[in-house]
Amino acid sequence: MQVDADFASEYPDGDATSTEAFATLCRVGAVLLNELEQRIDATFGVKQVVATALAVIDGAGRALTPSEIGQRVLLPSASITSTLDILEQRGWVLRVPNPDDRRSLLIEITPEGRRIADQLLPGIRELERATMSALTKKERTQMLALLAKVLARSAELEDQPAEPLSGRRVRPPRLD
Repeated sequence: MQVDADFASEYPDGDATSTEAFATLCRVGAVLLNELEQRIDATFGVKQVVATALAVIDGAGRALTPSEIGQRVLLPSASITSTLDILEQRGWVLRVPNPDDRRSLLIEITPEGRRIADQLLPGIRELERATMSALTKKERTQMLALLAKVLARSAELEDQPAEPLSGRRVRPPRLD
C-alpha cells in the first residue's frame, strides 16, 4: 500500500512508512488467512478454525478438555463447542468422559482425524513454503526478526488500556 503524495501535510503527526507498513501487514495477513481458509474448505469442507482445532488435538499427544482446546485455538467456549460438534460429526474426534472429573469431557482424536491431520498439516507446510519462496532464506530470517519486534511492540500496546483514537488531520483540497 502506498499513501498519497500529500500524506505529510494531511497527517502532520503521522509517518508515511509506518502507515504503509501497518496497512501492508494487515493486508498480507488477510490475504494469507483467506488463501488458507479457501484451501482448507476446498480440501476438507470445513472452516480454518475447525482444522486448527483438529491440529491442536492431534499435536497434543493426549486427550484435551474443550477449554484447553479453546485456549490453544483462542476461541470462546460457545465457539469451541460448535467447532467440536463439527469435528465429532465428521468422525474426526470423540468426546469421552474425563476420568479425573465426572463433570467434564475429554476430546480424543480418532484414526480418521489422524488421517485428516496427516493430510492437512503437510499441505499447510507446502502452502507456507510456496508462499515464502518469494524470499531467500536470509530474507525470511530478516523478516522474522523484524516481525518479532513488531509483535513485541504490539503486545506492549495490547497490555495497555485502550485509548480513544485521536490525532490531527488537515483535510486536503482534493477531498473538498
